[in-house]
Amino acid sequence: MALCGAIGFAVGTVLAKRRPILLPPIPAAAWQIGIGCLPVAVAGLLIETTNVSAVTETGWALLVYSVVGQFCIAYVSWFAALARLPASVAAIGTMAVPVIGVVTSALALHEPLGPGQIAALIFTLAGVALATR
Repeated sequence: MALCGAIGFAVGTVLAKRRPILLPPIPAAAWQIGIGCLPVAVAGLLIETTNVSAVTETGWALLVYSVVGQFCIAYVSWFAALARLPASVAAIGTMAVPVIGVVTSALALHEPLGPGQIAALIFTLAGVALATR
């Protein structure tokens, strides 16, 4: 599924450069997120069972972070970068995404973040920095 998602994202990037959406980045991202989330929301309502009272404050905070940070800010930034840069250059910046995910999960979920992981994150960011030059 991750590979299919990556291929879909790549195809979407190529199509966005070849046939750009004639909207500013914020409305473009809003429409794409809304249309993309609709089938997921319908499937979730049909398949999932929810015990809202069992969700902790941390869980709600992470849900808000996911919606605002990942969907809103990240997608608007992505489409703004894609509109201003070649797709290959804009895609280089996405290599920093795992760094943000690892640090966020270490902080929110108390997952281990030892010297090996920190070194890997530094090398990842260094690779991104070198690729952007």
